[in-house]
Amino acid sequence: MLELCRSARFVVVMAVGMSACRPGSRGPVASGGDAPAALSASDSTGIAAADSAFQAAVNAGDATAVAAVYAGDALLLSPGLPVQRGRAAIRAFWGGLLDAYTVTFEISPDIIEGRGDLAYDMGHYRFTAVPKSKSAPGIADEGKFVDILKKQPDGTWKYVVDIYNSNLAPHR
Repeated sequence: MLELCRSARFVVVMAVGMSACRPGSRGPVASGGDAPAALSASDSTGIAAADSAFQAAVNAGDATAVAAVYAGDALLLSPGLPVQRGRAAIRAFWGGLLDAYTVTFEISPDIIEGRGDLAYDMGHYRFTAVPKSKSAPGIADEGKFVDILKKQPDGTWKYVVDIYNSNLAPHR
């Protein structure tokens, strides 16, 4: 029951946060009573650069570079696994996959929207993973994702919440 309450609370927090990023939404009020500014072209380019860096790092098999796209306190919500909390846990998650497989990953954002220093990026992905050991099976998947990003003090955008799930039916 406690887990259900936590899950429900997370969904409510995410819904409120995402509504603040919606076009036409007032969202949190900045000083002076003005709503935070919509994303600039530079911000949208920075968010797309985070996606490109993520894709390039996965395809290069570089878990450290993958983790660098996440904020230090980021959350990774993968299907069927506990939440990975923080850059070190996220690096270990990706490192396990990239140590065992040669991965080809494609990410395609469909929507990038935000206000102020928060944005969301929703899209779809496709990947294949060829085992480095002949004893492991290969993996192919496609699905969708939602990332919440925060603009960092240096102007870059980092993932703070990354959630994805497959479009493929679970194996039974």
